[in-house]
Amino acid sequence: MSNYYYTVAALPTLRLGDKVPISEEAFLQLAADTVRPGDYRVLSKSRWGSLGPTGSPFADRILSWEWELRLELAKARLALVKFSSSQPLPESDGSHMLVDEVKTAMALDSPLAAENYLNNLRWSFIEEMSAGHYFDLETLIAYYFKLQLALRQEKFQKAAGREAFDHLYERVKENFAQLL
Repeated sequence: MSNYYYTVAALPTLRLGDKVPISEEAFLQLAADTVRPGDYRVLSKSRWGSLGPTGSPFADRILSWEWELRLELAKARLALVKFSSSQPLPESDGSHMLVDEVKTAMALDSPLAAENYLNNLRWSFIEEMSAGHYFDLETLIAYYFKLQLALRQEKFQKAAGREAFDHLYERVKENFAQLL
């Protein structure tokens, strides 16, 4: 197992909701320059939404948790609109119990509040997973997942998001009215 003291020490602190102090490209370049090639391949596969194995049980567990979260969100959203399909959603493996967290997110008063809640949930899970890891590959994987979250959340703009949501919602209502 490799330790990456220099790499981890060179990384700026990330806080969800603050301006992100490093770009994804800069992080990946630092990793490419300082991490063993095999570890870098694993690290670069550690992306939200990845479906294939990364080569790291640590990263795969985070992605499995995310899959479970997305599956529960899909179930809750389908139930909310009373949509049934001939093609059912895949079954979860039940390794993560996220039903209560999804209910909380669905009960929030705005899509932005729900996204912030879910991102905080993801951040907390990564924090739990990375406890006891300090200068190893798992530390870098956790940092990369957190960096992706922080960069995504930094793009949220309340006014622009509300405008886009309202426009999209009006189009959905119009299309739905035409179906009736």
